[in-house]
Amino acid sequence: MQYFHIPVMPRELVRFVEDSAHRGTGMLVDCTSGEGGHSELFLERFADLTVTAFDRDSEIMQKAKERLGRYGNRINFVNDNFAHIYQHLGHLKGQVNYFLYDFGISSYHYEASGRGFGFARDERLDMRLDESAESAYRIVNTADEKTLADIIFRYGEERWSRRIASAIIRARSAKPVEGTAELAELVLKAIPKKFHVKNIHPATRVFQALRIAANDELSAIGESIGQAHGLLAPGGRIMAISFHSLEDRIVKEAFRRMARGCSCSEEPRNCRCTGTPDVKLLTKKPLRPEVDEIEGNSRARSARLRVCEKIAEERP
Repeated sequence: MQYFHIPVMPRELVRFVEDSAHRGTGMLVDCTSGEGGHSELFLERFADLTVTAFDRDSEIMQKAKERLGRYGNRINFVNDNFAHIYQHLGHLKGQVNYFLYDFGISSYHYEASGRGFGFARDERLDMRLDESAESAYRIVNTADEKTLADIIFRYGEERWSRRIASAIIRARSAKPVEGTAELAELVLKAIPKKFHVKNIHPATRVFQALRIAANDELSAIGESIGQAHGLLAPGGRIMAISFHSLEDRIVKEAFRRMARGCSCSEEPRNCRCTGTPDVKLLTKKPLRPEVDEIEGNSRARSARLRVCEKIAEERP
């Protein structure tokens, strides 16, 4: 069977597992397992490690099960959103040794899912990772112009969001916008040619924005990291790989809050937490892939890795 997922930043991840207090033993929770590339990396490298693999997409999880079946009871699969890890693992509070997040979607979704995540081929707009999501088709064809512009600007950081939203509204007044090629062409025409960025299709950010909105991807990140911290063993580590600034910003703020002893959801000026640090930051700035990795896997070029470690001494 063909697998599309090439694990991103494998050397860095292995190093953070090897040099931890737990030395590659115990349990690792792969919160975004996809086709299982990272899980396979850890199971192969660390004989005393077990993995619990989460993914909300049942189709891609089946591929991971086939890929990793030879590891038997060393791996357990959970078909659910990583926002719900505590529901499944709450009984393991303080016992999980590692958490890994690899945000975004896998190469499989672009190359073989047929759900319109990209525009390299013409597919029906969908972009759903599970049945709880709202399809990109529905968003594009039912959202009002302001809502569309807000989605494109907020989640795609696209400066031409209003022009693009207006173009979509005009197009769908004649007939629904159904396919990825049609949407990409609308975006291409909406952005003045002199502002097109070399080697990056103008629709890239729009497709990112619609995918994030359809699957409500960002809201789960901070919540899940907080749950992971509660499940983490002293000396355990959370490793998070982001692929754009929106994800990285959430991870950075979640780690920094825990590092200053904040576990509430208040703004810093309203925080009433004790101020006793819960974690130490192992990456002051995000790590980036080495040049040779990017040359072998171009999709790694935007990856950013942040790692924190739960402080060994528990609060009284």
